[in-house]
Amino acid sequence: YTIPDVKTLPTTFKGRLGYACLNTILRNKKPAKDAVFCSRTCRIATMQEHGVDFAKDLGLKNARDLLALVEWNEENNIRFMRVSSEMFPFASHKVWGYSLEYARAELEAVGKKAKEYGHRLTTHPGQFTQLGSPRDEVTENAIRDLEYHCDLLDMIGLGVDSVMIIHGGGTYGDKEAALARLKDSIANRLPARVRARLVLENDEMCFSAEDLLPLCEELDIPLVFDYHHDWILPSSIPPKEIIARANAIFARRGIRPKQHLSSPRPGAVTVMEKRAHANRCETLPPDLPDDVDLMIEAKDKEQAVLHLYRIYQLQPVIHKSLRPPAENETLATNGRKSPKKRKRKGTEDS
Repeated sequence: YTIPDVKTLPTTFKGRLGYACLNTILRNKKPAKDAVFCSRTCRIATMQEHGVDFAKDLGLKNARDLLALVEWNEENNIRFMRVSSEMFPFASHKVWGYSLEYARAELEAVGKKAKEYGHRLTTHPGQFTQLGSPRDEVTENAIRDLEYHCDLLDMIGLGVDSVMIIHGGGTYGDKEAALARLKDSIANRLPARVRARLVLENDEMCFSAEDLLPLCEELDIPLVFDYHHDWILPSSIPPKEIIARANAIFARRGIRPKQHLSSPRPGAVTVMEKRAHANRCETLPPDLPDDVDLMIEAKDKEQAVLHLYRIYQLQPVIHKSLRPPAENETLATNGRKSPKKRKRKGTEDS
């Protein structure tokens, strides 16, 4: 590969950079049977045909590959990663769900190695995990999903820094009522062990950092500040103040602060285009504290982290681990499509 030079920039940042769920080098190994990734999944129809053991076997393969990911990250000086929510397909499903006890040995091996290396592993349950829904069934599903993620982190055996991040969810036409339901779910419905790992994050469509901060301060739930989301849905409070107040909650809870960084794709104009993450980030944000963990949410995953390592000279980079950036970055959003409005009353906003 021909790797282009980068223009170096100064920084006082001393925290960790991480990436989410998938390593592009390991995922694209050839032959395909040698690919390493943690999101093998299936459909309910497949489980109906072959039984729950089909999904559980995929989970074991995912757990074993997570150990390989941790090893690769250590070799490349990356000590912060988000674990895929699809590690164990449908484990939190109301009907097809199953215990992770069968994979304890594999998960404990991951935790042992992560603790040996000083790695931080976190999770980010998906958009359907909504604690502020007006439909009790949706809230119950969300709680069950958070219990699954908590089981996963507990079984890996990592401490309080291994948090679960969710968004505030939909507003359902009444933001204040949705916030009240979110508050009630966290305060009164979540098991204590789940609440202990829960972190909220501002999003780009429904709840700004300013919307969530009072609730977080009242309930002592940490807030992850997402710079990209704040750019699209800004607060009236300056980022520096929000970050200071958010990090004060992390400090009270004894949890290392974390934030999210992504960039819009070049030429983005519409809100949908602005929401889509660019392949890489070219700069660290101006209000970034010196010592936090920063999750880089970029399409190039580990390459985006290595790119920033090179720009800011944050960590040594192994040349053979580098891949060139795409020559032309498209504005196409692929999987991110506008949700169709359902006819059923009470449909969620997302």
